[in-house]
Amino acid sequence: MKNINSNRVFKRNDHDPNPDGRYVMYWMQAHHRFEYNYALDYAVGWANKLRLPLLVHEGIICNYRWASDRMHRFLLESTLEDYELSKDYGITYYPYLETSPGEADKLVKELTKEAAVIITDEYPTFIMAERNRSWPEQVDVPYITVDANGIIPLGITDKAPYSAYHFRKIMQRHFVDCFTNPPDEKPLSKLENTDRVELPENITKNWPHAGNQLKDIDSFIAGLDIDHSVGPVEMKGTRDAAISQRNKFLDNDLSKYGKERNDPDNDRTSRLSPWLHFGKISEYEIVKETLDRQPEGWNLSQVKDNNGQRSGFFKGHSYIEKFLDELITWREVGYHFCHHTRDYAAFESLPDWVLETFEEHKDDPREYVYSLQQFEQAKTHDEIWNAAQRQLIKEGYIHNYLRMLWGKKILEWTKKPEDALEIMIELNNKYAMDGRDPNSYSGIFWILGRFDRPWFERPIFGKIRYMSSDSTRKKVKLKGYLEKYGR
Repeated sequence: MKNINSNRVFKRNDHDPNPDGRYVMYWMQAHHRFEYNYALDYAVGWANKLRLPLLVHEGIICNYRWASDRMHRFLLESTLEDYELSKDYGITYYPYLETSPGEADKLVKELTKEAAVIITDEYPTFIMAERNRSWPEQVDVPYITVDANGIIPLGITDKAPYSAYHFRKIMQRHFVDCFTNPPDEKPLSKLENTDRVELPENITKNWPHAGNQLKDIDSFIAGLDIDHSVGPVEMKGTRDAAISQRNKFLDNDLSKYGKERNDPDNDRTSRLSPWLHFGKISEYEIVKETLDRQPEGWNLSQVKDNNGQRSGFFKGHSYIEKFLDELITWREVGYHFCHHTRDYAAFESLPDWVLETFEEHKDDPREYVYSLQQFEQAKTHDEIWNAAQRQLIKEGYIHNYLRMLWGKKILEWTKKPEDALEIMIELNNKYAMDGRDPNSYSGIFWILGRFDRPWFERPIFGKIRYMSSDSTRKKVKLKGYLEKYGR
């Protein structure tokens, strides 16, 4: 059995494997890929150890908050791709598309009855986190979650990191060891027992395989009781699309990332967050392909602990240093924070100094106060803010720099910071393709002071970092952006 880093594996109950189990079950919840997946690695290892076949199950529910045509189409395009790939791998892949709330959970309960072991994805937010807390008590076999989220395993930290600098120090101490113990590129090629799992008729009849439904995704989605007002975006939810976007960024934009990433007109950002969020591409393979673009003669031995400093750790190109700091440090600090903080989305989870400064300024007058509906419809007095909101509605994305301004202005234009938090979460999770993600919550809460430090005091914001549209207009290139989204 492959030795997966113990800091990635979380045994959620104390049960022994079912001696009469017919298969090992991998419940694909967060990482919808057959490649570079530590959880699938681990499931294959258990199948080989027990000499059993592997059942890969993916269930798509219809009653989660913010369920919409946008999210469902992206996810179902992923499921269709996995369905076709499973034929090439010769494994038993059983996707199920729920049309009535609760049916997917009932199917999981039936599938676990004949499973020897259940392996699933460790994920610290949203539905997956709730399931992984409740399901271990409902089954009589080992329920094991495996972290395939990033480079630094969630089990390495023993408490929530309070800043990017703090987490960067941890990352730098462990990066080489973690990076040189990667997931298998194709773990299913190691599966020894490839017998097909034949499920009983009561399962196949009551919870039919999704193959036929996936033939016409639009018709299936149209029949669901979800939000049809949030339409699909142009990006596809497939691994092929993720790899294409990664290559496009690395080939065309990476070398200019350091100097132009903050300019909306140039848009040198990677735009990979939707596929990272839905688990179609692993962070490891993005980091690997990025490091392959270091100067000739560069090698991993040059990477040395740099005491948490942002530059000088990866050596080589400065633009690679900046991109990897965003990808690893800033993305993963949110995962580790949410992993250790159950109330990660609560206003009260903010640092004490933040809560104190908001309390001191709670009665400060606001020149503008907008409702959720006015924000959602981009009906503020500020053309830059309105453009960012229109981009979010249209594309499921806001340029990274403007996303910060977008949040700061919501904080400034609401009656109290609690209202600002509620509005940011609602708009982001409803429209953004990477909403509901730990990294997405990091961005929202950074607006309110998490992972930041106190700044100069000013009205409304107190000691929270301030941003203005006037300064943004002077700092970054916006002409083309405003022409595109300003109307």
